[in-house]
Amino acid sequence: MHVLSTLLLASSTATLITASPINQQGKRSGAAVIPLPARSTTHHNDNERVFNPEAARRERSRVLAKYAGKIFTPAAARNATAAKRSALGGARRAPFDVHGRRASSGKDPLTDVFDTIDELYYGPLSVTFIFTSKLIVLQVLWPYIQVHVFVHVQELQYSYEDGSSATGKVATEKVTVAGLTVFKQGFGAVTKETGNFLDSPSAGLLGLGFPANAESGATPFFINLAQSGSLASNVFSFYMARNGGSGSELCIGCVDSAKYAGSIQYYDLDSSATNGEQYYWNIPSDGFSYNGGSSTGSFSAVIDSGTTLIYIPTTAAKALYAKIPGAKTAPSSVGTGFYTYPCNSNLSPITLSFNGNKYAVNPADFNLGPVSSGSSTCVAGIVGEDVGDGMAIIGDEFMKNWYSVFDYGNQAVGFAKAV
Repeated sequence: MHVLSTLLLASSTATLITASPINQQGKRSGAAVIPLPARSTTHHNDNERVFNPEAARRERSRVLAKYAGKIFTPAAARNATAAKRSALGGARRAPFDVHGRRASSGKDPLTDVFDTIDELYYGPLSVTFIFTSKLIVLQVLWPYIQVHVFVHVQELQYSYEDGSSATGKVATEKVTVAGLTVFKQGFGAVTKETGNFLDSPSAGLLGLGFPANAESGATPFFINLAQSGSLASNVFSFYMARNGGSGSELCIGCVDSAKYAGSIQYYDLDSSATNGEQYYWNIPSDGFSYNGGSSTGSFSAVIDSGTTLIYIPTTAAKALYAKIPGAKTAPSSVGTGFYTYPCNSNLSPITLSFNGNKYAVNPADFNLGPVSSGSSTCVAGIVGEDVGDGMAIIGDEFMKNWYSVFDYGNQAVGFAKAV
């Protein structure tokens, strides 16, 4: 087998932190915590910290590549999500809490690509080729792994609306993330890529979404772990510190109660937004509101760790910014769908509601910086973009405020106040 080392950005041989409790059947189950340190880049220029339109263009292109033009195949039954929830979860049990049970040494950190706006996270993945460590982007949604190797198996070709493309082969190999292993994991072995694939500091993507969204036809890594009974709990969870702060982490098979306050409130997934088949980690939302006012309108909200900002239907964005004093449509130099507002504004709470429960977005995350050096006008972080049928993409701008749990066993997403 010929292995290509192009775009291999880093490698590591350190052991990742793991915790392995015994389940009721006596089978040893796993959980792993991956720390997320910081690295500077993105929506603000380093010295003046003004809005970076080129980084915003790249971010928007990634969102369009994942969501725009998607055609959802109708499921055999409209109650597919409920059936899966009944078969997999039953009564909801508290997920395994790794706090206080993890090893005290042995870390292999991920990198938080950061400059006030935390654009993406990436870290090591092991494949049993000549080279054993490669870097991946940890995202909730793109359900395939890209690794720069060459193997003679099924053909692979992806093309997206933004012009990006990737070609190669579909391979099957032993894949390990944070000490958790799938022995026959399908993934895309990419030999050529164009467009926004070339902008990423990582060598590939690890999707944490659902099989229906896997264009390669391979079952995603996390789903394989869950279905094989390899995890202490069939969940993964994110804690995202802001501004390069320490402590960011992905917890696979677990939650970490040291990272949140109070209890986790769960919301069932919504397959009705995608023709009855679960593609994304999306839940019904009542919409955004400003200063406790009326909602901007309901939508199905995809909770996506692989998206930096927040994208909502254009009608909802227009309704939201009509309530924010001084807000207006951004000039074309900023980008399509963006809005601006006075930098000196004392913003009232901007909240996203699920089943009547309101979750606030920190003004520090909402503010993407002045449009230019010395400007008194700032760019806002909630973007108007029509993707899917009334869907919204809720990214890290929201998740940095709320510890987020993705519960495969109960087909739900949960939130608790991040600390």
